[in-house]
Amino acid sequence: MGRRISFNKELALNKAMYLFWEKGYDATYISDLIETMGISRSTLYDSFGDKDELFKLVLEHYKNYRYRKRQLLFSGIDTKASLQSYFYRHIEECYSDDFPKSCIITNSSLLIGHIDPSIEEILLNDFNELEKVFKQVIEEGKEKGEISQEANPELVAYCLLSLNHSINIMSRYQKEKILAYNLVDKTIADL
Repeated sequence: MGRRISFNKELALNKAMYLFWEKGYDATYISDLIETMGISRSTLYDSFGDKDELFKLVLEHYKNYRYRKRQLLFSGIDTKASLQSYFYRHIEECYSDDFPKSCIITNSSLLIGHIDPSIEEILLNDFNELEKVFKQVIEEGKEKGEISQEANPELVAYCLLSLNHSINIMSRYQKEKILAYNLVDKTIADL
């Protein structure tokens, strides 16, 4: 009977998340995962499944990680201030040296059509969920009189979703951070 090796599954999953985030799904190999996570091949497969299954777990883990930032949208302060808090935090995280550039969801979405359909579904659901959150924030802001009554919640939500993912991409290419802040300020002021 083999000896049972214990490890911190949450920590290993976090390490896998950062690796996929940094290198991307395609450029991350099982050997990279084993080395980074500090586990054996058998432990990887026994605990997380194959690469696709691990990646699905990583995407869920990442979603939980980002949940704190999304809560800023429902902080109870003025709608525009909540949006500004969310996007300012987003910019800081995207441009921080403490995190890989961009966003694992944005980066991975570029692979749609070339990866497992169940992974594509997770990515598309994430886009849709964030867009729904933005729409809800805009609708509530209109009800409170903090957002222009002429604002179309669906169009504004799509605009904010696009802004969110644009910041991800631009941070990857090291565009000036101040430009991202200016774009956020202009977008929110126009609401």
